[in-house]
Parts: sequence; structure tokens; C-alpha cells
Amino acid sequence: MKSNNVKLNSQFHFSALKGSLSKIVCVWACATAVAYASPKVTEVNLFAAEDENRVVAAPKQQAQQVKTASSSAPKTRSSQPEGKPAARKNFSYDSLPAKNESSERVAQGNLSLKTVLATALKMAENRSPSLKQANAELGAANADIREAEGQRWPQVDVNANSRSASFGGSKTRDETPHSLSVNMTTNVFDWGRTEKTIDSQKALGEAASQKYLVNLEVLAQDVSNAIVEKEKARRASIISQQYVERMKQLVGMLESIVMTDRGRASELVQAQARLMEAEASRDNWLAKERDTEIKLRKLIGDAALTMPKNIQWTLPQTDLDKLLKVAKNHPALLQAEAEAKATRLQAEALRAGEKPQLNWVVTKSVGNNEYGREDPWQTMVTVSWPIFRGGSAQAAREAATLRAEAGYQNKENQQLELEFETRAAVQDAKTLLARADLYTGLIKETGAVKEAFFDQWYHLGRRTLLDVLIAESDYNNNRINEVSYRFDSYLAVLKAYGSTGMLSRWLLGDVQ
Repeated sequence: MKSNNVKLNSQFHFSALKGSLSKIVCVWACATAVAYASPKVTEVNLFAAEDENRVVAAPKQQAQQVKTASSSAPKTRSSQPEGKPAARKNFSYDSLPAKNESSERVAQGNLSLKTVLATALKMAENRSPSLKQANAELGAANADIREAEGQRWPQVDVNANSRSASFGGSKTRDETPHSLSVNMTTNVFDWGRTEKTIDSQKALGEAASQKYLVNLEVLAQDVSNAIVEKEKARRASIISQQYVERMKQLVGMLESIVMTDRGRASELVQAQARLMEAEASRDNWLAKERDTEIKLRKLIGDAALTMPKNIQWTLPQTDLDKLLKVAKNHPALLQAEAEAKATRLQAEALRAGEKPQLNWVVTKSVGNNEYGREDPWQTMVTVSWPIFRGGSAQAAREAATLRAEAGYQNKENQQLELEFETRAAVQDAKTLLARADLYTGLIKETGAVKEAFFDQWYHLGRRTLLDVLIAESDYNNNRINEVSYRFDSYLAVLKAYGSTGMLSRWLLGDVQ
């Protein structure tokens, strides 16, 4: 009997010792996981909520702030470490810093951004084939103007012929001697045909000049949009990488925990699935960043373009009335108007060409004629009147008139499209910016939620891992959305300025 009692006591002590060892191993694993979970990625400062000083507590610091409490007692935080903000209270948008507090940073950001965009535009301008083509067309239009203006001056022709020789037929020899003649024809009166032609060519030259500005405006929009899209993708990829690192931390924690508690293997699977989703999202943003980088290199070449980091991006205010007033002078509208004017003047020149043309002619033949005498100077006035051309002259004039009318209608259509494009862009800029500001506050709140959920799951067991993962995902998505909406609002501002034709002038300093 005594031996049996001894045996039972030894088994009891062995079981107690085994349980103590298991608890020690669990505590060691948890402590290792907590230390492993300390964030090692520095979050990049972005906008609004991201611009404020944020201290993201590591899980180990969070554990120090959590008081041990009974299951019925509410959770409270202990005293804050030095340098950490006070406990979060009810959030209010009034607590955000006023805009005038960061006016200096806004002005610096505006200047920095404008400098970067202007530098990129100048690089693209020097290598753009479309601008080189437009410049060549402008030179050709100026040459056409000089050609038309030359018609106002006397037209001098020199004609020469050798001695003629006859063969066949009669054997009578009748040769024409060498001759040299000079003819000068001066237009005296042509019902304005020459002047209309010159004015038409000048209008085409103005259209070519405006076409160059249109191509420059399109280039400015392409370059600016590429830079903004690249910066948007870069910042989103940074946020996604931070989310990936956070998921890796949770996976590492759970791997250590599962080594001692196999019953929590399902939580590890959930965390691994979220990690793969985070990596896929990050790779997607990195791909977008590479795509915009390729597009930017196509525009500006291999020249290095340094983008200031962590600056307060700002763009000019979108005053709709001012933009609509400026939009009337859009280069595309001026080009369409100039082309229509040139066609109308060409129709008037054709109409004048149907009337009698009065010319003054002076001629002189050098050398002796067939009688051995030198011809004298001759001067005369000639009249030319194309009375019948089978209706071709009237048809050409009618076609030019209809093309001019079509050109004016094209201008009206473009003006209407640009007006409503500007209105839509201004509305989008304001809406997207307001939405980004809403996400600013949402980022603050979801950040507090994810911290609280992690504490309640890891230390108190009152939350599931799924709650923690959802909170982490919401926080990451809100940060991505805030960046996306804010940069989309910047793109809308650039579109509004491009729709009015003042983007390139603003970048190059012609307008404020």
C-alpha cells in the first residue's frame, strides 16, 4: 500500500513538473513572438493624417500599456511612455491643424512641384518629335506667306531662244535668229485677289503657330500626368510594402506560437493568406510604377529627374470662372478659328479671281529681228477675264466657303467640349480632394482600431485573429485610398488647367 502511494505521488509530481515546463515554453514562445513582432519599417509621411507626427507603438510597447484586468473589467491603458501622445479621445475634424499653420510648407511644396514639372517639360520639349514636326510646319507656313507676298511685286521673266532650223518640206531656208526677251508684268488691279491670298496664308501661319502651342499643351499634360501617376504608384507601393511587413510579423508570431500550440494552426493559415494578398497588391503597384516610369522615359529620355520626398504637394486653386474665361483663348480654339478664317479668305480670293484682272506689261527683246533691226521697248496694259471655266471656278469657291463654315462649327464644338471638360475636372478635383480629407480622419480611427484589436486578441483573447486581420486590411486600404483620391484630385486639377490651355504657361512661368 505504501509503495502504491509513493508511486502515485511520484506520478503527480512528474505531471506537475511537465505542466510547468509546458507553461515556461509557452511563455518563452510568446515573448519571442512579441519581440519578433516589433515593427522594423519606418512609415513614410504622406498627406493630411500622414503628415502629422505619428507614433505607431510596437506590439511590445502595446503590451506594456495594457493592464491586466478581469474578463468583466473594461480595458484601460497605463501611463504613456515619454514622447508618446496622450490617450486618444473622441476624434474631431476641428482637431486637425489649421491650413495657415502649414502655409510655409505649402508654398515650398508648390514651388518644388512646379520646378520639377517645368524641368520635365523642358526636357520633353527638346526631344518631342511632335513639336519638331509642328515647328517645321510653322516654318513652311511662314514661307508660304512670303510666297504670297511676292505676288504683289512686278514679276520679271527672261526668255531666250536659239536660232531655229527648218527641215523637210520646202527647201526654202527661213531661220529665226537668236533672241533674248525680258518681260515684266505688274498687277494693277485684281479686285483684292492677291491681298486675300496673302491674308489667307497669314491665317494659316497663325494656325500653325497655335498648333505648336496645342502640341506643347498636350505634352505638358502627358508629362505632368506621368509624374503624378508615378508618384502615386510609388507612395502606394511603399504603403503596400509596410502592410506586407506587418503581415510577415504576424505570420512570424503565429509560427512561433503554433510550434507549442498546434490548435492555432488555422490562424497561421489565415495570416499566410493575407500575406500573399498583400504581396500581390504590392507587386501590382510596383508594376504600375514601372509602367509610368517607362512612359516618362519615352517623354523625357534617360535624364534623371529627382522628385522631392515627403513634401506637401499643392496645386493652384481651380477657380471655375477664371478658368472658363481663360479657356476662350485655348490654342486649339485659336487654331480652329485661324484655319476657318484662312479657308474663308481663300474663298474670297477665288471669287475675286473670277473677275477681270488688269496688268501692266513691259517687254524688250534683245538682238536684231528678221529685218536686221533691234526691237524697241514695249509697254501695254492687258486685261484677263476668265469668263467660262465649265463651272469649276464656282465649284471651288463654294467648296472653300463650306469648308470655312465647317471650320467655324468645329471651333464651336471644341469650345463646348473644353468648357464642360473644365467644369467636370473642377468638380472632380473638389470631390476627390474632399473624399481624400475624409479618409484622413478615417485613417486615424482605423489606426486606433487595429491597435486595440491587436491588444485584445494577443493579450486578452477577446478578439479573433480574423478581427485583427480585417482591421489591418481596413487600415491599409484606407491609406491607399487616401493617396489615390488625393493624387486623382491632382490629376483633375492638371486636366482642368490643360482644358483651358494654361498648363504649359503656368509651368513655364507665363501665368501665376
